[in-house]
Amino acid sequence: MSVFLSRLAAGACAAALFFSPANAETAPASASTALLAQAAQKARDFADYRYAYTVEHLTRTGEKEVAITLRFDPRLEGDARWQVLSPAEDALDKPQAKALKQLRKGEMEDSPILYDSLDEMIDDVELASENETEAVYVAQLDDDDAPKDALEVFITLNKPDAYISSIELKSKKPFKPAPVAKVMKLVQTQRFAAPEGNGPALIVSSEAHIEGEAMFKSFSTDTRQIFSEIEQVEVPAEESDEG
Repeated sequence: MSVFLSRLAAGACAAALFFSPANAETAPASASTALLAQAAQKARDFADYRYAYTVEHLTRTGEKEVAITLRFDPRLEGDARWQVLSPAEDALDKPQAKALKQLRKGEMEDSPILYDSLDEMIDDVELASENETEAVYVAQLDDDDAPKDALEVFITLNKPDAYISSIELKSKKPFKPAPVAKVMKLVQTQRFAAPEGNGPALIVSSEAHIEGEAMFKSFSTDTRQIFSEIEQVEVPAEESDEG
């Protein structure tokens, strides 16, 4: 699978993507659009900080299931940033150890906690639907790593509390992330909790379903991540990127 899809399955990249509209309504600027911009700006205001958190990670492929609970802390260095809470690290089986290795080598870290990068595409969103409590927008993809015209994302704005409650990525058609792989279906949903006080909205969960073919074999993978105990670390991101 490509780096692009690996990030999606890890729940790491939805906040940084720009996606293509499908059957969206063309609408002038509205109060809801202003709230959307406000929500994105609020996340951006907190983007220079790092976040520690606990994540329950579950991956299911066919009859195989891997479950592991981890604590990420950017104040630590190297592999120590990912601490295994359950089961004990010395008791991990091979699939669990492989999942831990992939997380430690990957780019997830604390990037999924906020949706701060959404502010970069607010001017290009289109309104798909709206009611008294929610507005759903579709945005356009502008990413060289992404398959062209194959994906769309729906951004749901909670109007009463002025925050983005979910970001859902869906494939519109099959696509090939690599010459030997073909994705038939992809759905990823990230959900966020309402802000507390003057703070930002923080991620609650990320779920992904991918099915397709790789190396002439069919696959179907479900990933679920539940986030808790999120702690803002009072160190600017640019000063804590070492390790």
